[in-house]
Amino acid sequence: MSKKKRRQRTPRRRKRGPSVPMLLTPYNYKLLFMGALLVVLGFGGMYIEGQQYGIYSLFIGPVLIMAGFVVVAVSVFKTDPAVLEKEKEAQAAPESESATTDTTSTA
Repeated sequence: MSKKKRRQRTPRRRKRGPSVPMLLTPYNYKLLFMGALLVVLGFGGMYIEGQQYGIYSLFIGPVLIMAGFVVVAVSVFKTDPAVLEKEKEAQAAPESESATTDTTSTA
């Protein structure tokens, strides 16, 4: 009897759908890190001072903590300016192409 030839299986490539951009850009992560750093500095300073009625514990620490939380919230919701410029360019390009094709067709 003859030996059957086995087909080698090639790994199937996964079909990729439309690429989804990352929700947070490096710009957002930098803001997030700065906000977290402010929160840590606020709590750390309050801990180091150790006084219940010190100037840092009552005024400076809480302000740093609140500023840190605001920066973290802004970092989540803010869009990177570079991404906005790319989106504007991408939207403007198809409009200019359609305008040129419309003027060339005559009936």
